[in-house]
Amino acid sequence: MLHEYETYLQEKGFSPNTVISYLNDVNQFLKDLHLRPGDYVTSADIRKWIQQMLNPVEGKPLAISTINRRLNSLRSFYAWAVKHHKLEQNPMKDIQDLKSADEDNEKIMWLTEEEFEDLLHRMRKKPVQSRGVDPEEKYRRDRAVVYLLTYAGLRVEELSNLKLTDLDLEMKRIRIVGKGMKVRTVPISNILLAELEDWLKFRAEMAKKKPHVAESPYVFYSQRSPKFSVRGIQRMIESYSLPNKKLTPHMFRHTFCKWMLKATNNDIEKVRRLAGHSNIATTSRYLKDSYSDLADAVEALPKF
Repeated sequence: MLHEYETYLQEKGFSPNTVISYLNDVNQFLKDLHLRPGDYVTSADIRKWIQQMLNPVEGKPLAISTINRRLNSLRSFYAWAVKHHKLEQNPMKDIQDLKSADEDNEKIMWLTEEEFEDLLHRMRKKPVQSRGVDPEEKYRRDRAVVYLLTYAGLRVEELSNLKLTDLDLEMKRIRIVGKGMKVRTVPISNILLAELEDWLKFRAEMAKKKPHVAESPYVFYSQRSPKFSVRGIQRMIESYSLPNKKLTPHMFRHTFCKWMLKATNNDIEKVRRLAGHSNIATTSRYLKDSYSDLADAVEALPKF
């Protein structure tokens, strides 16, 4: 039954990582409650599982975002099972996502303008740890990656798969193949255009020296591969983290959404389209002020 569901997800165009994530979540649910895929499940079973995740016998409770992701995976699985007559009842019918407190929403982390400027400075100064790596080549590539993530809001998988033919510098736009093979077009700002032109010019020089670069159809490559892998990008971004702030590729996408809302005077629909969100509720999360924003507001109160 799970194999059929896996085939269904693949045929719907879900990325391999998404398929694995959905299946892992469903399998975790079945394992935790000692169930099989075709067993009769009720909403009470789901609520019991939620309580187990919130109050585990051992270890820390799961984050609200993780629990909601798992519930979404179950929602997809049981909707498919009922629709294809594998099961008669959908136990997720009355199960809502958990509401999170303000502190939980802080996990949607983005960079301030000062933090972004500091990151660029640290990238320029950070020594290369690996032998045989050209410091200038690494810096130029890493910088271009960070600018694309921040000024175009790409997901890490989208960035890894980005091809040279997806860039139209003359028309100043990027073609992005997102989740579920959905294609969106994002305009290239003048700031991003300058960075891309600089990188592509340097990349062309590297292509004369390295065969795997010359043969690569992708915008970004690694030391030995024609494609900069998702894990490679993640490791690169993490390497620039500060002790008190771990950096992830998705943090730059959050930054793009947050900065775009400010730039568009909170025009959620524009940001939703640029970010490729299917649901506007996803975009609306960025309307919530950060704790530092709230602290600044409190400090701005009249002083007597």
